[in-house]
Amino acid sequence: MSLVEAVGQLSPTFTGELLQPTDAGYDEARRIHNGLIDKRPSLVARCHGTADVADAVKLARELKLEVAVRGGGHNVAGRATIDNGLMIDLQPMKGIYVDTRAGARSRKVASCGRNSIARPRCTAWPPPVASSARRVLPA
Repeated sequence: MSLVEAVGQLSPTFTGELLQPTDAGYDEARRIHNGLIDKRPSLVARCHGTADVADAVKLARELKLEVAVRGGGHNVAGRATIDNGLMIDLQPMKGIYVDTRAGARSRKVASCGRNSIARPRCTAWPPPVASSARRVLPA
């Protein structure tokens, strides 16, 4: 199966974007924070949810493509992208879930950083969670 055929089959159920080199927005999606890194993946999967991530990994396995995962896009070494492989972009997956019934335990989703918490979404400021590089902790 070719990449074009595989993308055609996956597109109806993929809620994010599947960008090939000829698509509008591909160049912007493949760029990372370090401008010295200029890699060109065969496909950029901009995932909106965990099902998209699972589908992207399955696609890479079926097509035998190497995978790079972009979270926040700030890896200075350029490991968030890849030449001729599949770049799984988690940046569209932003969110923080707080389970107040479980003692305000919270869970961070992919690339949601401290600046992703907007005041209008919170009933109190500062918000009830604080972000760290490894996890979200109750404030």
